Amino acid sequence: MSSLIIVRADASQKIGSGHIMRCLVLAEALRDTGMVVEFVTRTNLGNQDAQIKERGFVVHSLSRLYDPKLKKPLDGFGKWSNIKQYEDANDTINTLCSREVAWLIVDHYALDFNWETKLRPHVKKIMVIDDLADRIHECNCLLDQNYVNDQTRYDHLLSARTIKLLGPKYSLLNKSFTSVPQFDIRSSTQIERVFIFFGSSDPYNLTSTSLVALLQPDLKHLYLDVVIGSANPFKAEIKHLVEKHSNAELHIQVTNMAEIMYSADIALGAGGITTWERMAIGLPSIVITVADNQVAFTRDLSQDGYIQWLGTADQVNENIIYRALRDAMLNPKKLRDQSVKCRKLVNGTGVEKVTKLLVK
Repeated sequence: MSSLIIVRADASQKIGSGHIMRCLVLAEALRDTGMVVEFVTRTNLGNQDAQIKERGFVVHSLSRLYDPKLKKPLDGFGKWSNIKQYEDANDTINTLCSREVAWLIVDHYALDFNWETKLRPHVKKIMVIDDLADRIHECNCLLDQNYVNDQTRYDHLLSARTIKLLGPKYSLLNKSFTSVPQFDIRSSTQIERVFIFFGSSDPYNLTSTSLVALLQPDLKHLYLDVVIGSANPFKAEIKHLVEKHSNAELHIQVTNMAEIMYSADIALGAGGITTWERMAIGLPSIVITVADNQVAFTRDLSQDGYIQWLGTADQVNENIIYRALRDAMLNPKKLRDQSVKCRKLVNGTGVEKVTKLLVK
C-alpha cells in the first residue's frame, strides 16, 4: 500500500496562491514516486481548490474560520490565536479518519507549534514550509527556500534534532522551470518583451500601475505578457489597460508560466515564490515586495546583484517603474550578468532533494 501524505495549506485573496502552488509542485513530485497525497484547505475567498483538483489531488475543504471579536473571517493572513489553531487542528484531525499518515506537510503562516503539537500523535512525521522565522515549530523537518545570509535564524525556534533545509537550492519549482538547459544563457542585447506578474491576486494592483507606466511613448513599442489569477479583484481594470497597449496580451490563470516567462527579456513582479521561477530560467527582474516576509531576502538578492528591488508596494508608483525600465534598457550587460548569476544560484534541483528526504 502506498504511503499517505497530507498537505495543510491555504490560499485566499489576501495571502495569494503561493503556499498552494509550491505545495502542488512537491505533491506532484511525491506522487511520481508512488506516494498518495491529499490536501486539507479552508474555503476562503480566492481559494485554489479547483486548481488542486484539476491537478488530480483529493481536497478536504474546511469551512471558513470566523473571529467573533473582529466579526470577520480569518483568511489565513497573520497569526491565529491558540483557540483558532486548536479549532483548525481538530478539523484537520477529523479529515484524517484515523488513517496512517507518513508525513504531514504544513505551509501556513497562521500556524505554529500549538497546532503541530496537537497533530503530532496522529501522524508519523511533520514537515513545515516557512520563510518567516518568527515562531516556534514542532516538526521533524523545516524547509525555507529563501535567500537569507543568516543561517542560524531558526536555531532558537526548532529542536536540535529538526532537519533544516535552508536556501534557494531547495526551491520547489515546477518541472517546466527546470527543463531549460543549464547553459542556455540569454544573449539578447535589448529589451523587447516584458513579463508582468505580481501574484495571482495582486492586492495592491501593481499590474495596473505597471501598465500605466508602460504607456509612456518611449516604452509603447514593447511587447507585454500580462499574467493574473482568475481571482484577481482588478481584472476589469487590467483588461481595459491591456487594450490600450497595441502589443499586450492578457493571460488569466495560466498553465504555461515558464513558457511565457522564457520568451521575455525582463520581468516586473513581486518578491514571492515567483522569484525563484524567474531566477531558474535566468529572467532579469525588477521587483516590488508586496508583503513584509518578502523584504529581507529580496533586499539581499538586490544588494548581491541578482535582481533590482524598487521597494515595497506603498513606496512605488508608475514613475519609479518607468525609470527602472528605462535604466534597464540602457544597461544590457547588467541584465546578462544577472541572468548568469541567477541560473547559478537556483539550479532547479530543489524539489528532487526534498522528495528524496521524504520518501527515504
